[in-house]
Amino acid sequence: MGVTLLRRIAAVFFPERCAACGTVVALGEGLCAVCREEVPRIGTPICPLCGLEKEWCDCKRRRRHFERVIAPWYYDGKGRDAVLRMKRRGDPVAVNFFAEELADTVRQYYDEITFDGVVFVPCTRREKRRRGYNSGELIARAAAKELGLPLLSWLTKLTETAPQKTLSAERRSGNLLGVFDVTDEAVAEKTLLLVDDVVTTGATLDECAKMLKIYGAEAVYAATVAATRKQRR
Repeated sequence: MGVTLLRRIAAVFFPERCAACGTVVALGEGLCAVCREEVPRIGTPICPLCGLEKEWCDCKRRRRHFERVIAPWYYDGKGRDAVLRMKRRGDPVAVNFFAEELADTVRQYYDEITFDGVVFVPCTRREKRRRGYNSGELIARAAAKELGLPLLSWLTKLTETAPQKTLSAERRSGNLLGVFDVTDEAVAEKTLLLVDDVVTTGATLDECAKMLKIYGAEAVYAATVAATRKQRR
């Protein structure tokens, strides 16, 4: 995505900062030189079920309702710093940078797939009002623009839930049962790109993909900015 004139003008008064550490960076850089070297990128080959490199895969080939999941970064080190900074601030510069990274990964792994649109993991109206934004929606909107696809608000979250990060892996799926619904029957026979900020166990993406398929979606492919890997002892 090119740097717009409006963005150039804004940078005169509000210099762009590194998505991970906050250091001032050149326009459109996203990460400073130090963080760019240290961000933990996901290499190949990757497991199609969990999105991690095969050496980190711990999914035991468990099938999900989404076809596969991909992400450019691991959610640790500078990758975690960058995502948390974006989630706390909703910084549009960081959002655009993440969207570009996500879009590049989509082009790399999903190049033969024709998507009908981009959907995102929703939050409730109360959650969005409290936070001021839904970080997954911000990234999905920018990624959809980068990929030339429509953003489709076809998922809704019916009730608030305990944060997934506070629960054990065993409890995460149960925490989400009946929480999501689909708002438009136009989802039928569509191939969709489902976007969120981070994937840990995949339970949230799985529940969203399940609902989309219940309403007739042909296929759901997931993409996130970062993926969590279990630390080795």
